[in-house]
Amino acid sequence: MTRAPRVVRRGRAATALLAAGLALGLAGCGGVGQPAPYDSPGINGLVVPTPSPEPADFVDAVDNPWLALEPGARRTYDVGDGARDLGTIEVEVLEATVPVAGLDATAVRTTTDLDDGTGRTTSVETRLYAQDTAGNVWLVGADGADGGTGSWRAGEDAAQAGLAMPADPRLGDGWLAYDVPGLPRASSTIEDQSAALVQLRNEAGTTTRTVYEKGAGLVGLVDLDDGWTAEPAD
Repeated sequence: MTRAPRVVRRGRAATALLAAGLALGLAGCGGVGQPAPYDSPGINGLVVPTPSPEPADFVDAVDNPWLALEPGARRTYDVGDGARDLGTIEVEVLEATVPVAGLDATAVRTTTDLDDGTGRTTSVETRLYAQDTAGNVWLVGADGADGGTGSWRAGEDAAQAGLAMPADPRLGDGWLAYDVPGLPRASSTIEDQSAALVQLRNEAGTTTRTVYEKGAGLVGLVDLDDGWTAEPAD
């Protein structure tokens, strides 16, 4: 298996752009940069969601530069609301793959340790990703928090895989992140971007804004409902 490039830390320019984007995001609008060219193919031709992925259409590694997932990579994000530190979010790409609809999916485990106002709680969720031959990354399954509600696999019980990150992001494109009976339909929209950063608005019961840096992956998250932000720890 060919491994994806290793996750790198943000440079100063990216840090400044992210800070501006997240500050504006909390006010309800984007701000990471200027529009990408509109002649970009974006998600044209993709069927999203897709009920049952075809294994022949997928590759072994997830190396999309916006969402590269190298087995063994780990990153910690500090969470705060501006007035206080609320905890951490740790994201780890697991070494072992998980079979989903004939694919060997890459597993990403997220451990959230936050003070929710009533006390500190910890939850663990795993999401399963696969990349197609064109470079688009798909969400093909999940194990819900602590293995409970929210677990699904594409192609089972009418669950359909959705797009996690297109190979060629384009401003204004939107898609379903998954479609699973019994769960809120999850969608993402590219609401701002520059040559280095892409900002998504995500709806799945709650509303979040995520910022991705090319070559580094996720570099920031804003929970627009609860008002906290998460940025990579130093």
